[in-house]
Amino acid sequence: MKNVIKYKKEFCKKMVEFFSIPHTVEKNEVTVDKNGEKIKTVEKPNQLPTFERFAVKIGVTVDVIEEWEKQYKEFNLACSQCRALQKDMLNDLAMRGFYNPTYTIFVAKNITDMNDKQEAQTENYEAIRSAYLQAMKNLAES
Repeated sequence: MKNVIKYKKEFCKKMVEFFSIPHTVEKNEVTVDKNGEKIKTVEKPNQLPTFERFAVKIGVTVDVIEEWEKQYKEFNLACSQCRALQKDMLNDLAMRGFYNPTYTIFVAKNITDMNDKQEAQTENYEAIRSAYLQAMKNLAES
């Protein structure tokens, strides 16, 4: 028999707390120049919370998280809230220059609902083109 972690409603709250972190943290940096040591406070990004790390934290896999999301309405809602928090943090930190732009695009396309407008326009173009060709065919037949 497998040692499986059973779903608990408290996981909803724990997960939302896990994703509800400040986007940045202040850290002291020490630099040394010809005049000596200087300490300045700099803003650094927190690590983007992921479902993978949350799953590990509670002792399950992402597959288990996905199953709970399908089975339990309150857990599904918590997952939706966490995706929104994750997307907000990703957008904020990327726009403030904390992330590599190329990698940010990759992450955004793969963990959020964001995509390139060009992709959406291509899909619409194909639908319009198909409707236009059908209309022309209908005109020719009448």
